[in-house]
Amino acid sequence: MELKEYFKIIGRYGKVFWGLVIITGLATFLFTKFQPKSYLASTTLTVNKSSSLRQSEVNYYLFDNYYNVQSSGLFSQIVVSWFGSPAVVKEIYDKAGVSIPNVSQKKLVKTFKAIREEPATINVSLSGTDKAETEKLINASAALMQEKTNELGRADKENVYDIVKFSPIVTDTTPNLWLNTLIGLLAGAILGAILALSVDYFKRD
Repeated sequence: MELKEYFKIIGRYGKVFWGLVIITGLATFLFTKFQPKSYLASTTLTVNKSSSLRQSEVNYYLFDNYYNVQSSGLFSQIVVSWFGSPAVVKEIYDKAGVSIPNVSQKKLVKTFKAIREEPATINVSLSGTDKAETEKLINASAALMQEKTNELGRADKENVYDIVKFSPIVTDTTPNLWLNTLIGLLAGAILGAILALSVDYFKRD
C-alpha cells in the first residue's frame, strides 16, 4: 500500500483523527497549565581535613596529605548520611525558617538528594514549588552540615574538618507549556492515525 493510500484512509476517518488530536492536545495544555511552579536548587560541598603538620615542619614524607584526603572521604560519607536523618532534615527546615511539610518521616528524608563523589565532594539538591524557600533550604543545609562538623571537632580536637560550600544555584524547572502542548498534538496525531487505520482494517474484514 502506497503512502497516499494511508492518507486517504486517515482522511476518511477525519473525525476520529482530528478528535484525538484535539483531545490530547487540549488535555496536555490544561494539565501543564495548572501544574505548580517548580524549582531545583543545588550546591556542592567539599569536606577538607585540617592538617596539624606541614611538610616543612617534619623530616619525613607526608605523602602529600594522602591520609588527610582519605579521612575527608570517610567523613563525607557521614555528612551524606546526615541528609538521610529525619531529625537533621527537621533542623534544616528550622534553621531556614521554613515550615516542615506534613509528611511521613520516610518521605521527609527524601527532601534532599545528596550524592557523594570521590574523594570528598557531595552534590546536594532539592526541588520545591517556592523559589525563596527552596533557596533558604539549600543554604541552611550547608550551614547546618558545617555546624554539625564543628560540634564533632570540639569533641575531637585531633580530627578537625571543614566544609567548603559552593554558591547555590536555583533554576526554574516548570514544564514548558507550548512544548508539551506540541508533544501532545503529535501524540494525538499518531494515535489518531493508528486508530483510523485500525478501524478501516477491521471494517474491511
